[in-house]
Amino acid sequence: MSQQTQHGFGLGKDEILRGFEAYKRVFRNSRIAESKYLKLYYQKTDFRLSPQLMIRVGFTVSKKKLKGAVRRNRIKRLLKEAYRLNKHILYGKAGIEPMDMILTVNEKRGFEEMIRNGFRLFSGDIKNIFDKIT
Repeated sequence: MSQQTQHGFGLGKDEILRGFEAYKRVFRNSRIAESKYLKLYYQKTDFRLSPQLMIRVGFTVSKKKLKGAVRRNRIKRLLKEAYRLNKHILYGKAGIEPMDMILTVNEKRGFEEMIRNGFRLFSGDIKNIFDKIT
């Protein structure tokens, strides 16, 4: 059974990157793919402990760049939703390897536009970023 048919369009707890050390490891040892609004840090991993799970993802928005918690959480929710609805593209790619990744906002762009049009912007950018990953 493929990853897509196992998890469908949901985003289960086992698919979320958890813990400070996991985030630190990905930020330290990762490759980066960028698009207009998003930045993806990703690192190939070995999932011998959980072979049915290939990709874990985390979402961050910088507190330094966007002060209000409500607005940061709104952007994170939009990122999660855009990822959840487009992850089938990533799982459908031939030769995709197990990885941990962190999806964050490219801070060079205006946050206000992201809050107003976030889902549409993020959904299109996620597709572009997934094309860059090999």
